[in-house]
Amino acid sequence: MKKYSILVRLPLTHKSRRKMYNLPLENPLKDILFLTLNRCMQSVNAGSGSIFLLDEEKEELVLEIVKNRKNLHLEGIRKRLGEGISGRVALERKPLLVEDIRGDSSFQFDAQSHHYQSRSFLSIPLESSGNLIGVLNISEKSGGIVFDTKDLDSVLNICKNLGVTIYNLKDFLKKQHGLNKELTEQLKELKNLVEQSKKFSSVGKLVGGFVHEINNPLDGIIRYINLSLDCVAEEGVVREYLLEAKQGLNRIAQFVRSLLDYSWSLSSQERKVDINRILEESLFLYGSYFNSYNIEINKDLSPDLPKIADQGLKIVFNNIIKNACEAMKKNGGELIVSTSIIDNYVEIKVSDTGEGIPLDIQEKIFEPFFTTKNIGEGSGLGLAISREVIQRYNGKLFLRDKKGKGTIFVIRLPYSKPH
Repeated sequence: MKKYSILVRLPLTHKSRRKMYNLPLENPLKDILFLTLNRCMQSVNAGSGSIFLLDEEKEELVLEIVKNRKNLHLEGIRKRLGEGISGRVALERKPLLVEDIRGDSSFQFDAQSHHYQSRSFLSIPLESSGNLIGVLNISEKSGGIVFDTKDLDSVLNICKNLGVTIYNLKDFLKKQHGLNKELTEQLKELKNLVEQSKKFSSVGKLVGGFVHEINNPLDGIIRYINLSLDCVAEEGVVREYLLEAKQGLNRIAQFVRSLLDYSWSLSSQERKVDINRILEESLFLYGSYFNSYNIEINKDLSPDLPKIADQGLKIVFNNIIKNACEAMKKNGGELIVSTSIIDNYVEIKVSDTGEGIPLDIQEKIFEPFFTTKNIGEGSGLGLAISREVIQRYNGKLFLRDKKGKGTIFVIRLPYSKPH
């Protein structure tokens, strides 16, 4: 927790009038209250004092600071407005000077009055812009002497801006708490990104080695298939088999190239692409899945989308659409793809009616190598790579659960409107 420092000048005596107290503050509010209470007590030679602050939600006074000769720890005591001395002063909003508490019937039931050796009392409401902030109490003047109006004026003079100070400090600390909470969340997110980056670094090395080892033999296989095609009849089963094999190998080569593009960010080019067109291409690619799994396609694509730099969006769409298909392969379903402009974002949504993703793994699905599939059925890299691609755009990729009725993946890409 951040420590604060406050520099206070306390005119205690003629020798220490210019002495400066540099106090390290763990709790700035309580230290301000302590310093003020101490100064008020010294100004009227009092032995006891306390400060209550208003709990606005419960409309009660809470004892924040107390100082007495018996070293009694009474912090945290609560009083309703109108209850006891402090409650009465808070309700009436008027400074109170009591020469003898025993002579005032309104205080005979005050449960704390027996703590004081002296029966004389000062109580001051603390306010800010007409709003109640709290109450300051002073009691037990040295030698049992009764407080007088000079004592009351002295305390009022010290406390005239205390309510405003407390209000401003509480407001500042509240904002600081919110900021600290936000920074803590950002720090947590940054730590997660660092961990993800380490994993992606390993993935990059793995991909680089994979591409190097597979490209040469793959080129050789495709070359020999082309030579074989030149040697066989123009029609026949053998030629058909060779063409199917060549088509499959070309798809592998294209996939390997996309991995290389991702690994070395070669796909981060200047050329602009149409988001809707890329979506249509990805949907076309998985047409056989839709037919096999009895999946209905519904599209709601905005015609007003801007073109954006090609940094691998097709990889993202392919991964998300494939996952949606696999989530519905048992019972069929509906795949809904939509694009729109919302505020300063281009939003792409891919929704399915599959079984959904369990809550306990929703935070893990974007981690590299995390998969719920059987060995050999998936690498666990699809969504991890997809999020990395979207982060290149300074965008967001996240999940919306439909509570057992499917899943919605949402992509948001920053969009600057033309002037």
